[in-house]
Amino acid sequence: MPEQELTPAQVRRAQETVARIQGVSSCQIVTDGRGEITEVHVVATSGKPPKLVARDVESCLKAELGIDVDYKKIGVVLFAPDGSQGATEPAAAAMEEFPVEEHASRFAFHCVNVFVSREGTRAEVELARDGVQAFGASSSDNPAANAWEIVAEATLRAISELLDASTRLCLVGVLKIALGDASAAVVRVDTVGSRSTKSLAGCSIIGGNENQTVVFATLDAVNRIIGKLNFKSSIEYRIR
Repeated sequence: MPEQELTPAQVRRAQETVARIQGVSSCQIVTDGRGEITEVHVVATSGKPPKLVARDVESCLKAELGIDVDYKKIGVVLFAPDGSQGATEPAAAAMEEFPVEEHASRFAFHCVNVFVSREGTRAEVELARDGVQAFGASSSDNPAANAWEIVAEATLRAISELLDASTRLCLVGVLKIALGDASAAVVRVDTVGSRSTKSLAGCSIIGGNENQTVVFATLDAVNRIIGKLNFKSSIEYRIR
């Protein structure tokens, strides 16, 4: 991804934005002489795994401020007291920094477009996985239809382009919720297999492009089980 040159004021705002994430107590962003991010150090007190904390940081910076950060530059420190009770201060504490390595085969966002006309609303989403592009589209004849649901459905159809027939992805709902002084998009997806149904939820802080945020929230849900999905052994390319 292209590097971005940030001013000191932009760095401070980015640090303050990350520090507002639930479970994050502080953030320090290190830049080089040109203002490009070289390291992101996050201290977290939540019970989330470091990978999920880093994903929240990456999504928050992208959605809230439009800042792209390579996940390999994000280090997460989890502060965990030893759990002893009755003492005024913990007798010992453990601090460990985890290098965050995302699954190499996660779905990545490329673009989203929403078209509204007298004929209705249509959303188109393009994703990629392992260098293979996937396209999904969804539409409604009602121009006043919930555009977020149409975008989420288009995202699931793009993902399904690469899945085999053993698993279906069903959109249950999309909500906008308040998180402190920010808002977030929350998407629930059910994965329906031959023997079981599993419910997933994804979340993304709302930034400047709400449709893009909905795609991020949908991917956040599905990417949680990416290693358990069955993909097509070969891909048929379609002319759109």
